[in-house]
Order: sequence, then C-alpha cells, then structure tokens
Amino acid sequence: MSFTFIHTADWQLGKSFGQFPADIGGALRLARQGVISKIAEVARQAKAKHILVAGDVWDSAIPSNTTLRQPLTIMGEAADIQWWLLPGNHDPDGLDGLWDRIETIKPDNVRPLRRAEPIEIETGVYILPAPWTRIQHGQDLTDWMSSCETPDEALRIGLAHGGVRGFGSDGEGAREIIPPDRAEISRLDYLALGDWHAYAEISKRVFYPGTPEPDRHKSGARGQVLAVTLNKGEDPNVDVIRTANYDWPLIQMDVAPGSLDAKITDLRRALQTGHPLRQTHVRLDISGEMTVEDWTKFETFSDEMRGECASFDVRGANTVRLVVVAEDIESLDAQGSVKEAAESLAAKSEDSDLSREDRQIASEALRLLFRYAGETA
Repeated sequence: MSFTFIHTADWQLGKSFGQFPADIGGALRLARQGVISKIAEVARQAKAKHILVAGDVWDSAIPSNTTLRQPLTIMGEAADIQWWLLPGNHDPDGLDGLWDRIETIKPDNVRPLRRAEPIEIETGVYILPAPWTRIQHGQDLTDWMSSCETPDEALRIGLAHGGVRGFGSDGEGAREIIPPDRAEISRLDYLALGDWHAYAEISKRVFYPGTPEPDRHKSGARGQVLAVTLNKGEDPNVDVIRTANYDWPLIQMDVAPGSLDAKITDLRRALQTGHPLRQTHVRLDISGEMTVEDWTKFETFSDEMRGECASFDVRGANTVRLVVVAEDIESLDAQGSVKEAAESLAAKSEDSDLSREDRQIASEALRLLFRYAGETA
C-alpha cells in the first residue's frame, strides 16, 4: 500500500502583526489565509487527497467571525480534498467553544480531530491525533498512541503539536514533552508534528514542516509544507514544497571604510534571488565602521529599500563607529560653529578611557551632527 498526504502546521490565522503599520499587518494576515489555496494546489500536484494540519490552525481560540469563516470557506471550495484539523496550544478545544463553532459551520470536507482515538481516513490508513484541550496541559499527549491497536498491516500516522527538545532560555522548555523516539515507541509509520515554525527532521519518521507562511526574521527553513508518501515497512519519502507569499531574510552586514559599495551590490544581488522586493521583509543587522561618505550612501540605500521592500528594518546602526578624517572636520568650517563640537565628539568616540556605550553615543551624535550639517549646507 502506498499513501501520500500533505503535512502542514502553524497557520496561526488571524495573527495580529502589531509591530507593523495597519496596511502591512493586513496584507500579512491575508497572505496567511491565501496560503490555504496554495496548499490545496500542492496537494493536487502531489496527488494527495488528505491534508493534515498539526495544530495552531488559528492564532487564537477566539478568532473574529471573518477570521473563522473565510478560511473554512476556502477549504470547502477545495472539495476534492479532506482537511484534518488538530487543535493546538493557540487554538485548544477548550471551554471557549471554538471547535463547537467550527463543527456548526464547517464544510463537509473539513474534519476536526477533537478526540485521542484512531480514525481510519482511507482503507488501512489511520490517524492517531493528540488534540490540545487547554493552553497548558502538563502531560505527553502522544502517550496513548503506544497502546492504540490498529490492524497489523495498517499505516499509522501520529498527529501532534508540541516540542521534542528545548527552545533555549525563553521559557518554553516546559513544553518539551514529546519523546523524539515516539514513532518507534508507538509503532508509527510517521509522526506529523507542529509547533516549531521552522522545518526540522527529528528522525526518519518524525518531522516538523514549519509554518507555510513565515511571520518573523529567524533562521531555519520557513514557508513550506511536506508531501509525505508512506509504504508499509519503508522509511517515508518526504518532499519539501515552498508555499510562502513573503520572504523574511535575516542578513548580517559587517562594514569597513571603503567596503560599503561592494556590500550593497552583494545585498541587492542576494535579494533578487528571492521573492520580489515588495514581497520581502528584510531585517539587516549592521556592524563595523563607516566613513562620513559611507553613511550618506548607506542612508540613501536604506531609504530606497524602505520604499521598494515590504519592510526594511535596520538594526545595530547605533553601534557602527563613524570614522572621521581631517578633511571631514574641515568641511564643516563653512558652517562655522559645529567644527569644535565635531572635534570633541570624534575624540570621545575613540577615547579608550570611556565605556563602550559612551563611545557609541559619541559616534552616533557625531553622525547626526554631520547629517544636520549636510541638510543645512
């Protein structure tokens, strides 16, 4: 028996994106909804009739009427596909009644997975779901899968939401409760997980697909779903298929005097390999040193990118040291009063007796002084 399905997770429909202006946030919310149709098309191309969503379909257990109904309508329009939805930690099947609302209005091809019990979705193919019923449950929701009986030759697909190893020091470690060897322990042909927003292969039978539409600047493959083909007794065949409407590159740029032109050229070239700039949210972390001329060029470039990109966020500019030469100071003479202030700030920016923070403040003040002088010249 061969069985192909789509594994996806962490749609988080209705996410607010409050860090952006209203128009950008609205576009991002629409993109998360629009990716549903893309996933349906991926399923058709893979000849898959089933899409398994491993939790966090919605960003909240109390979505607006529009945020709830429109995605269900889109899924209903793909009537040739069965959509299997698992409650996650963002949208648990709790007392708020979200999943009762879904049951009332959902189309026939949308199948909520609200109980920890095996469901035969095709002859000889079973889903073993582990739905969340509250935001914090404090137990391994996949534990029941080990005692679950299915026919000997059946394909067993676990569907769960949560972590299998620590997230670091951000307080989420309490959720690392799914054993990474759950597939072996519970005789699963595949364990489809959600919760991590980046793609991860935990073992040959345990995967996170990552979110199909990225929502932040972080490392790791984001913006895809997995097309999974199972054959009993064999390792799964897993294909990663891109679905993202937006790119979210995180770029590091270390500059030195004289290097900026080449760095900007390389950055432009790199950005042209992805989505159009209007669909690219760039975060640029900059460090190093610049001359006064470099700063003018960099600010011009940044203004251009803020107009062309979906967003262009520069971090670390206040830590870049301004390298000032005598000619730069002399150029201020025509404006008279600022030369002495520039000389003082330049000296402070290089004074090893001052703290690093004070040197950075002096360098930033010097940069602003040159900008002001240029604007009033």
